[in-house]
Amino acid sequence: MSIRNEFLSLLLFFLFITMPANSMAGPNTENGLILDDLIKEAMESNPEIMAARAKWQSAEAIIKAKGALPDPQFSYTYFVENIETRVGPQRHVFSVRQSFPFYGKRNLRAEVADNEAHALKENYEAVKRSVIQRLKRAYYELFYVHKAIDITQDEKELLKRYEIIARTKYETGMGSQQDILKVQVEISHLNDKLLSLGNQKQMAEATINTLLNRLPDQPLGKPIAPRIEKIPYGLDELLKMAEDNRQEVKAASALIERNREAYRLAKRDYFPDLTLGVNYFDISQGPLSVADNGNDAWNIVFSINLPIWYNKLSSQVKSALEGVKASQKFRRDTLNLALFEVKDNHYKLITAQETIDLYENALIPQAEQSLKSAEAGYVAGKVSFLDLLDAQRVLLKIHFGYWRAIADYAQRLADLERAVGVDLSEIPGKQG
Repeated sequence: MSIRNEFLSLLLFFLFITMPANSMAGPNTENGLILDDLIKEAMESNPEIMAARAKWQSAEAIIKAKGALPDPQFSYTYFVENIETRVGPQRHVFSVRQSFPFYGKRNLRAEVADNEAHALKENYEAVKRSVIQRLKRAYYELFYVHKAIDITQDEKELLKRYEIIARTKYETGMGSQQDILKVQVEISHLNDKLLSLGNQKQMAEATINTLLNRLPDQPLGKPIAPRIEKIPYGLDELLKMAEDNRQEVKAASALIERNREAYRLAKRDYFPDLTLGVNYFDISQGPLSVADNGNDAWNIVFSINLPIWYNKLSSQVKSALEGVKASQKFRRDTLNLALFEVKDNHYKLITAQETIDLYENALIPQAEQSLKSAEAGYVAGKVSFLDLLDAQRVLLKIHFGYWRAIADYAQRLADLERAVGVDLSEIPGKQG
């Protein structure tokens, strides 16, 4: 080998060993975007959450009113022509009435309202869990996009080094101009990739800002890499969690109780309600000299309604009973869907974990070794520049796939937590 070739080989070797490596570490946490802070802000600012909370609180406030007595009635009668009686003419009549629903009706109405409020409370909790899920998914999508941008920028710098190497070999007569053009095309592809990633970044940031009730274009920092830990729960435990904790299932259970109380209330309509009243008669003195002349009079009134229209009442009872059956079927359907979501997301979470393991233990080491071999072969003139670019392209694709799998795992965990209705990291007794 000539001195020139030896010098060129040393130069190429130096360029290769000083190239930036693709980092496998997560993003710097300094000044990072903290997920817990975003969740706290969403709980206080998200309009969907605030609307659901207001509906629940509105239903809570009406419970006492539903169980209260109806308003008393006051009436006044003025006689245009006085009615003559033995003790004098009647001029005015004042009346007060108070209705008393049949025993148990007021309590049942309050129970119906209470269960309606309970269902709305669980719906409020479900909305909170849904917002947290969507926020986590957008957060980890933004994390992936930031990581993909960083990787693409590193790859772009690496290809610029390749361009220097290819140009050096071409100028010394050891390479072709075609190699320079190939690497320039690859750099252009990466520039196009960066444009696409920039759009994805804007979409992820807009999603987060919308959930936080901010302007969509408000800038955000870099998310922090998620912790990848195997959950210490089996599928059977997760299914039991969903049955006990899923907010939609609990809301459906509250609706069953609400309709049962409504059914009992409908049957009480077969019994009459009581109305008590007092009439006060304003009497003037009459022309006759009799006892009690001109004395005012009063009486007590007792009345009940007559629930005699059986067809109407039986229709109301039948309707209420069908409401109970419908709510039971609805709960069963809601639970089935929740259990399916648990199974589906548990499977996807396990698959994501296995994919991460495959990347870390096989694909990434193999691709890095392949690239090192291609670089050494290119320096020695045993490997073509196209083979070198292919090896680098494969490693780039694998790095994208690895961080996509990391983000997918975090998103699948968020989906699983939504399915079971609780944050799995907050359950005591099985952590560690």
